[in-house]
Amino acid sequence: MDTLGNSDNEMYFGLYLCVRGECEMVVNDRLCRICAGDAFVKSPLVQIGNMRKSTDFEFVSIFNDGIDLLAPIAEKSFDVVQEFLRQNRFYCTCDVHEQGIFLEKKRLLERYKSELESLEISSKQYMLVKHIVALTEQTAILEYARVFIRQQESIMQDNEKERSVMVKFIFQLFREYAQSRQVGYYADKQNLSPNHFTRIIKKVSHRTPSEWIAIVTINQAKKLLQQNGLTIKEVAQKLNFPEQFTFRKYFKLYVGISPKEYRAKFM
Repeated sequence: MDTLGNSDNEMYFGLYLCVRGECEMVVNDRLCRICAGDAFVKSPLVQIGNMRKSTDFEFVSIFNDGIDLLAPIAEKSFDVVQEFLRQNRFYCTCDVHEQGIFLEKKRLLERYKSELESLEISSKQYMLVKHIVALTEQTAILEYARVFIRQQESIMQDNEKERSVMVKFIFQLFREYAQSRQVGYYADKQNLSPNHFTRIIKKVSHRTPSEWIAIVTINQAKKLLQQNGLTIKEVAQKLNFPEQFTFRKYFKLYVGISPKEYRAKFM
C-alpha cells in the first residue's frame, strides 16, 4: 500500500496522485482538500497532519526520493521549484491525460527499480539504470511543475479579472449611486448576471454589492444631512428616493435612527 513518507529519510521529495475519493488534511496548520485527479507533493516544507478521508479514498505514490533529486532542476529553474515548494501550495488538479502521464511514470519507475535489484551495484548497467531512474523522476517533477504553474497563472489571471470587476463597480457606484440602488443595474454595466456579479464582489471584498450600495448611499446621505441648507425632503430627492418616507425607512434600517434624529446631532 502506498504511504505518505519515506521512513529512511525525512529529507525527501514525494510526488503522489489521488486516484479515488477525497481527503481533508491539515497541511502546515491549514485545512486542505485533496480530490480524485489531484497530484500533490510532500517535502520537508510540507507538514501533513490530521487526515479525514472518504471510505473510497486512494492515492498512489509516483515516487519518493531524496530532496537532492531537485538540485539539477533547481539550478536551472529555481523560481519554478520555489513556487511549488511554497508552504501554502502543494497540489494541482490534473486532467485525464496528465493523470495518465504520472501513472506511466510510476510504471516505468517500478520497472527500472525492479531491474536495479537484479544488477550488481558496481556494474556499468546498474549506473545507467540508476541514472534513468533519476531522470524519470525529474521529468515527473517537471511535468508536475508544468501543470502547477499553468494553473497558478490561470488563477492569477482570474484574480486580476475579478479585481477589475470590483474596481469598475466602485467607480460606477460613486458616480451613479443616486441613479440606481439595484445590483442588476451595476451587473449589466459589466455584462454579468447579478448572481455571478455578486459572487465576484463578495469574493474580492467580502461584502455583497448590496452592502456596498448601502454603504455609499448612507455615507452620502449623512454628508447631505449635515448641510443645514437642505431639507430632509430635498436630501431624499438628491438621492433619488421616490418619497421622503422611503428615504426615512432606508436610512433608519442602516443607521438605527431617523434622518431627523441624525441631523439633530449636528445642529
